[in-house]
Amino acid sequence: MMTNLKKLAVVLLLTPILAACSDAPSSNTVEGLIESQYEQASSMVDNAVASAGNDEMANAMSGMLSGMMPKLEDVSDVNCDSADGKNTYRCTAQITQNIGGNSSTNTTNFLVYKVNDEWVLGN
Repeated sequence: MMTNLKKLAVVLLLTPILAACSDAPSSNTVEGLIESQYEQASSMVDNAVASAGNDEMANAMSGMLSGMMPKLEDVSDVNCDSADGKNTYRCTAQITQNIGGNSSTNTTNFLVYKVNDEWVLGN
């Protein structure tokens, strides 16, 4: 009888620990990853434009690139489920972005991985 109680106690103690280790990323975490990706893309375009110079052609290209770059407006309805790999989650989210003055909302699918205790966005 005592052995069964010890086994039960171990199972009860380990269950929350194992569940915490396998938790999907929070909605806020996923939203932050998506926002960071948009910010990084915008920064890359800004750097490319800055290095292009300040002549008429560079200014025209700058305006064209700025109009084509999507601007993130909103991320909502984030849902993540465990995928095949360890610390891998298949997620969906409603992403609203504005391109050239036109706003649209689409459901997007992507992977989120935990690498070195940090969440990263995948394809």
